[in-house]
Amino acid sequence: MKKIVLFLSCFLSGCAGIFTIDNFSSNLQTVREKPYYLSTEPEKVEDTCPGHDIIKQYNCSAENIGRSCFDVYMVQGRPVNEASYTLLQENITSQETASQAACPADVTDCNSFLKALNYNLEFSWYLVNFPTSSFEQCGETYDCKRIDCSQPLVANSADEKPTSLLISCVYKKNQIFFVGSEITCQK
Repeated sequence: MKKIVLFLSCFLSGCAGIFTIDNFSSNLQTVREKPYYLSTEPEKVEDTCPGHDIIKQYNCSAENIGRSCFDVYMVQGRPVNEASYTLLQENITSQETASQAACPADVTDCNSFLKALNYNLEFSWYLVNFPTSSFEQCGETYDCKRIDCSQPLVANSADEKPTSLLISCVYKKNQIFFVGSEITCQK
């Protein structure tokens, strides 16, 4: 009978200890404000939570109850339109004939070209094959695209041959970005 009582008391005290620990951890909350876009460049973000880890989300622990900090973490996907591509190379050269597809209206450089394509280079007739190995940034982890178009120029006199501007742009697609939110550790 003593063995049963001893076993029962150990069992009950063990259960009470486990219940207390679970009860405490289930009351611990990481209250997170709505995250918002920060940047595609890691050197432009700062995490103020313990560990300063910009790769993953911070989760509160028992020693941080009452703490507030700004949590930055990495997300894989498509960032905001203006940051979806990084320009690696821009060439604007004069040529005698329009050898490429005509540029959309009002395109004068690579930024206006990308904007005219609504920041989407996935399925465009302006895409041109090129050796991605010529760009260090276009390694295995990045997707690079080159787009070309011709912008006709008006000849000043009848003697001049018609010319056009060849606008050629190489872009790296940004596939990761950083978001941040204010967090509070609450019981």
